Amino acid sequence: MKKLLPYVLGGVLLILLIVIMSSTSTKPPRKMDERITLRQGDKIPYGTRVARELLSSLFPGAATPFDRKYPGAWDSIDVTEPRQAVILIADYFDADNEELEELAGFVEQGNYVFIISRAVSDDVPSFFNLSFRNNYYSSFSSSDSLKVRLEAPTFASSTSFTYPGQKHDGSFSTINTGYTSVLGRNGEGEPNFIQLNKGSGSFFIHTAPLAFSNYFILHKNNAIYYEQVLSVLPKNITIILWNEYFLEKPRSPEDNKDPSWLGALFSYPAFKWGLLIGAFTLVLFVLLGMRRRQRMIPPFTKPKNDSLDFVKTLGRLYYDRKDHKNLANKMAAYFLEHVRSKYKLPTHTLDDVFVQALHFKTGYSEVETKNIINTIHHIRTSSSITDTQLSDFHKKLELFYQNT
Repeated sequence: MKKLLPYVLGGVLLILLIVIMSSTSTKPPRKMDERITLRQGDKIPYGTRVARELLSSLFPGAATPFDRKYPGAWDSIDVTEPRQAVILIADYFDADNEELEELAGFVEQGNYVFIISRAVSDDVPSFFNLSFRNNYYSSFSSSDSLKVRLEAPTFASSTSFTYPGQKHDGSFSTINTGYTSVLGRNGEGEPNFIQLNKGSGSFFIHTAPLAFSNYFILHKNNAIYYEQVLSVLPKNITIILWNEYFLEKPRSPEDNKDPSWLGALFSYPAFKWGLLIGAFTLVLFVLLGMRRRQRMIPPFTKPKNDSLDFVKTLGRLYYDRKDHKNLANKMAAYFLEHVRSKYKLPTHTLDDVFVQALHFKTGYSEVETKNIINTIHHIRTSSSITDTQLSDFHKKLELFYQNT
């Protein structure tokens, strides 16, 4: 009986804990995660992972790095060189005059700064000589739906794009039409996408950040809107930096204080209960004895490849739209990126010298390698690609990946 006493006490304590937890809290109903993070690593509806990952397919010849550094401190960009772009995404573009001057100097060298933000600091309107209709502290209704369209004649089509998610946007109330071009408007006809030229480059400001969210881009044909918006950047651009400095920049000195690790954990109910249950389990383990019993090791389950599912989803998106040429271009861009990263070969010139070098590095058939390169040339020069051609190209690439 004495041997069973610790187990009985442990079971009673566990039952009491379960009763207390079930009586003091109820499981919330499952619903959509409506947090607006705008972070490039988030898969939630209002993250920007899809927008970030589509950059490499829209600009296959450009590098697409990411950082959170302040203007001018970017490691991947030379501020004295032209044909570079920086995408600054934030809910509140809290830039001061010093940061704006740094961005202006970068643009004057023949570069591009793409600002995506619902609201801005007081220094921004005076610097660009325009007025915003929204501010960071204004309220918004989650029942509103975002509706955007691009402006002719800059864009061939003025089709409107919408989705059933949140609106959460701003607009421009006054602009100087002498040096500012309106590129897009919201559902009320107010400007929400403009271009300001400076030196040899340009500023682009877009006040609807949720138009770049996963939810918006993956809804119906809204990916077309994203492609057209970024088409304002030149195709010969060399670097497109995705920067979240203004997304993470503290709003006030108090926001910059580091909370204690225990306070941070207890601010989230899941972490709080997890920590308490873990502590209780540890105490229960000590009470039940220190003798460890060997148990069978469960079989290891291979983690699910979410990245592969994501790629398949995007592939089906373009295949269902019968946009075979676009899908073939993305397959070719992925193949060339694979060659650059694995075999350290430059892919700017796809000639016989490149074919021989790739054949030497991989040991793959020179004839089959040349066949793949010829197919890429054909895709780039053709106006459209058939189902059969797309299928044949896929088979050639799969054989290459399997045999190298």
